[in-house]
Amino acid sequence: MKLLWLLAAGLPIGALASSASLGLKESLLAENRQHTVSFASLPYDLPSSTLISEGMATSAIKNLNTNDYGHIGCTEASKFEDNGEVSVVLAFSKCLNDSALDVVGQWVNQVKATIANIAYVDNLKITFQSTMVPGACEERSEKTKQGLEDPHMVNQGGAPKLLADGVLPSDLERLEAFPTLGNIVNLANDDVKLSVKPIAVISFVTGEKSYGEVVQFEASAHVSKTFNFHICKSGANCGGTFNNFIDLPEVVDLFMYNPFTVTRSLQCADLDDGVPVTYLDDYGARQCFCNCPAGYEIGENEYGHAACKKVVEDTCPCVWAECNGFKHKVTTDEPVCSFKEVATKWGLPVPFPTDGYVADKRDTLSEGYKDPRITLTVEREQDAEYKGRDIRGAVGVGASYPLTFQEVVGLYPKASSFSPVVAAGHDTTTHHEVVTWKDYQMNREAHINDLEFTSYGKYHLKVSAYDYFSSATCEGCLVIVDYNRPKATTTCPKSFCDTADSAQCTDSAQLTTDNLEKADGLVNQYFDFAIKAKNDACSVDNRCDSESFSRRDFFEKDYTEHDCSQAHQCFNKDTVLENLLVSTKTKTNPLLEEDNSCDNTDAPVSIGQCTRCCKMHTALKEWWTDYRCGSDYDARNCEGDSDQTCDFKQCLVMNGDTLAT
Repeated sequence: MKLLWLLAAGLPIGALASSASLGLKESLLAENRQHTVSFASLPYDLPSSTLISEGMATSAIKNLNTNDYGHIGCTEASKFEDNGEVSVVLAFSKCLNDSALDVVGQWVNQVKATIANIAYVDNLKITFQSTMVPGACEERSEKTKQGLEDPHMVNQGGAPKLLADGVLPSDLERLEAFPTLGNIVNLANDDVKLSVKPIAVISFVTGEKSYGEVVQFEASAHVSKTFNFHICKSGANCGGTFNNFIDLPEVVDLFMYNPFTVTRSLQCADLDDGVPVTYLDDYGARQCFCNCPAGYEIGENEYGHAACKKVVEDTCPCVWAECNGFKHKVTTDEPVCSFKEVATKWGLPVPFPTDGYVADKRDTLSEGYKDPRITLTVEREQDAEYKGRDIRGAVGVGASYPLTFQEVVGLYPKASSFSPVVAAGHDTTTHHEVVTWKDYQMNREAHINDLEFTSYGKYHLKVSAYDYFSSATCEGCLVIVDYNRPKATTTCPKSFCDTADSAQCTDSAQLTTDNLEKADGLVNQYFDFAIKAKNDACSVDNRCDSESFSRRDFFEKDYTEHDCSQAHQCFNKDTVLENLLVSTKTKTNPLLEEDNSCDNTDAPVSIGQCTRCCKMHTALKEWWTDYRCGSDYDARNCEGDSDQTCDFKQCLVMNGDTLAT
């Protein structure tokens, strides 16, 4: 219906007379260099100003001038140009006979009557001027003659009987016999001027010769609106190469065409930005009221008068358009780093685009102006990642993180010097799919479930829908966050003693060869606690275990911190004996006093001074990032479960009898 309305409206190119103007139907116009219109290929909808809103503008507003029906009445424009008179030239091929001219005259009378009945004004007039153009005639080769088949042509040996090509005075006299065709003009006379510049030329041609003459006249008269009708049944001169004409199989078919429109110039002076709407009342009379265009509703302007106000469209909401997005916490030990079926398993909403043009019946990807289709895209975002402890220190422990790093700097200016643990990077497309409307609407959940996420991170989701003229996009955010921490698969070793009573055990045993081997084995078991710990498949090379190692050497009273890697050598037999033997205290005779006398006391050597102790601590931890939708940075933390720790302490004591044995 939009296209039909546009064709019927025409374009007012003539003079405006009071409240009406005479125009021409663009759908019948012949194409030329000055004017080319093809409504069938318009790649856009009609503007909203030509459509009206669903509601009716009535007298609910104060200071409103309404008609008898309670509607806001239309007002008429009062613009005058050229006294409301327009002129049209009728150009006839000289080859047309009188019967054809008579039919055209009847058609002219009907056109005039139609305009007079519709215009509702006295001073809107259309005048016709007629002329003849040369043509190659075969004894009147129009519809009512048979040309070479006429009886009087039988003795001509088949040769056509040609008439003079040029326009003769007798040809113009034939036109004067039909007063309805208006003033007769001889275009061959250079002194003859058209009384009124025509707005259009309507031609009735019989062949290529007459058509060429019409085109030449249209160009010389600077007329861009032309309607060309072809009237010729048979004969060598009926043919020719020419375009932009309407062929009339019978002359009376002309009555099917009316190239004129009458447009009343109505306006809405009592409704700002309103549009006139015409209708037929109960008595069949045409009336007019004012209403708001589509996308507007009636309200008041700043002066209290009726006005059309733009309505903010309440479009179908996008199920992904949540400000904080969607967050999924992975707490399970995933054997494979692949997350799918996020709609079914995680409850991620599924967008449902709909459209009045295509909907679920369109099963093609290439059609029309914009190729109706559905696209599904996933991109992994990589924002800068800062240490979580730095961010917590900047905003305060327990406070929620701001969404932007600039807000962090606003709270703690020194944050501007923070260096990210992971630098910001380009977004990476992990999924892009183009499907038909039918496929997506019938299998939309399956398409969302087929999305595969192969890492923790922040993902930008986008579903775009395209119809013939427009598009819409539903965008969202999904963050997949690691809440599964490394778990030990072995037990933490326990210290041993020489006594069988564990309650009396003080983590100490005699330094013997067997005990050295046993303690060294427990050290290896301690390292297995971290080495053999398991984690999910998405957490690779991201451990940040908390470790410490301290040792108390022979003849020392306190523990000394050492590099954790040295814990392997703590109870290694060769290392222990070497450390003992190289000590200067080991080489000193404990029974010899400073005055070279002998120490004859019961305990010349303090008990336990030849003791070697090692303390080890490990807490299983990993780096994980607390991804957040809507934020331009993320916090990276090193954390683990509180129960995933291992503490091991063991002492071995060498006594005098131990060394003797």
